Amino acid sequence: MIKIGLIGGIGPESTIKYYQLIIKRFRELSNNKSYPEIIISSIDMTRMLKYISENNEKAFIRFMKERIDTLKKTGVEKIFICSNTPHVFFDNLQNQVDMKLVSIVEETINHIESLKLKRCGLIGTKFTMSKGFYSKKSETRNIHIVVPNEIEQDTIHDIYMNELVFNNPNKKSKETILKIIDRMKNKERIEGIILGGTELSLILDQTDFDEIKVLDTCLIHVESIVKELI
Repeated sequence: MIKIGLIGGIGPESTIKYYQLIIKRFRELSNNKSYPEIIISSIDMTRMLKYISENNEKAFIRFMKERIDTLKKTGVEKIFICSNTPHVFFDNLQNQVDMKLVSIVEETINHIESLKLKRCGLIGTKFTMSKGFYSKKSETRNIHIVVPNEIEQDTIHDIYMNELVFNNPNKKSKETILKIIDRMKNKERIEGIILGGTELSLILDQTDFDEIKVLDTCLIHVESIVKELI
């Protein structure tokens, strides 16, 4: 069994969920009561988001490489970034490190393709919705990614950063997001909705929808992590 590294803390609530789900799923699939070896590097979310908002790719990569180097020294064999937003600069980051990083975006697109979905909505932080890195990865697979309009993106981003990151959602906010997704279903004809922010799974899951498939990036990534461990 390999040792893996997680870069978390970007959203502390989802990092906790990642850890719990990995342990649970690992024990289910391995059919024993042992625990996998996981090293977590918790980073400063505010600092990371500052680099992204300023489009300061060099500072972002330098910042992330420091964390990757720290994990590498512990003997981990693969690293998973427990958030969608840092994947804005994922490809260039991967090119500048000699440690294999497993992309949450790639794994999600692979999952969508396996379900034979062709048109999916995407919600998350404003960076995730507006930077186009999901579309870039999906266009070669004949999968079309639909994002909310600019006003809706601002609304979702505000809920995400001011409520979900602190695990303090309210019922009205959930209803607001569901209305946005419903509009996308009716007007944009989406077949699935990508929860492109790992905190979104704190308030949304498949039970909230009858006609579209929920693509929970946190759960999809966890499955990839556990497969690597086993």
